[in-house]
Amino acid sequence: MAGLVDFLRRQMLPVGLLTVAGIGLMWPMPGRVMGQLPTQYIAVSAIFVCSGLLLRTDEIRAALRAWRATTWGVLSILFLTPVIGGVIAFRVPMDSAFQLGLALFVCMPTTLSSGIALTTQARGNSALALLLTVVTNLAGIFTIPFVLAAVLGTLGHVELSAWDLLVKLCLSILLPLLFGRWLRQHIRKWVDANRSRITMFSNLALISIPWMKFSESSDRLAAVALSNLLILIAAGLLVHVAFLLLNTAASRVLRLEAAQRKAVILMASQKTLPVALTVLALIPDQAVSADLKGLIAIPCITSHLGQIFVDAILATRWSTASKD
Repeated sequence: MAGLVDFLRRQMLPVGLLTVAGIGLMWPMPGRVMGQLPTQYIAVSAIFVCSGLLLRTDEIRAALRAWRATTWGVLSILFLTPVIGGVIAFRVPMDSAFQLGLALFVCMPTTLSSGIALTTQARGNSALALLLTVVTNLAGIFTIPFVLAAVLGTLGHVELSAWDLLVKLCLSILLPLLFGRWLRQHIRKWVDANRSRITMFSNLALISIPWMKFSESSDRLAAVALSNLLILIAAGLLVHVAFLLLNTAASRVLRLEAAQRKAVILMASQKTLPVALTVLALIPDQAVSADLKGLIAIPCITSHLGQIFVDAILATRWSTASKD
């Protein structure tokens, strides 16, 4: 029993996402009621207050010396992978909502925590991974609206107001993140002693967003064919492998040392789920209808789980090779 509890605690996010998908489909009414309230905005703020609390920036200065790796990582994460991923997403023969969801996901910055953990496991440069996380997630608040509007507008024929989305991202992500960072300075010892509990609370807040989206779109989700889902999963893996190959080739051309190369390949190939779901929640219903957002959330979730699975295998291989 203790082993099961420990497993659920460590795998809370993937297990929770799969659980709320089932609940939202089978019992959608509570999620629909919560979706009518400002619950999702409260959840988004809670996620990024927690991110600010947990953000450690002490090691960033040491990573600034790796300017070639940092420059490529930022350009790849914020500009190159969104364009490449968007082109692939709209070429895959699947539901148009899935195409939109995959295109939205690839426009996001790198992961907030899993990438750093995998880089550390792979014996990569964790300070560089932290730097890429901080820089791209802060800069992404200002670049995502314009990159997303360009990618979806050009390829997916979805009209978005980049400036309106920028204001919403600043209010929903930047301010809570800065508040959490400010708060950390005053309660650092408490935060360090309760990191696992804060992470658990953040995961619960994150899980609540797709629960509401799945509930609101339960009728349309029930009609999705299994073959469409399998194509979606394959498309997400294809996009991630393309990112891995791109960043591997670039890191070799730049002649990065092994630890930097591992950090760049992992961090520049991953995309963050919390920001993706936040952006989805902030897109106005005039651009994307509320009942469609549940379908759009599915590619974000499947792609997130797929990239973590692939990169966990990669990190384990690198870790084993380093020990030999």
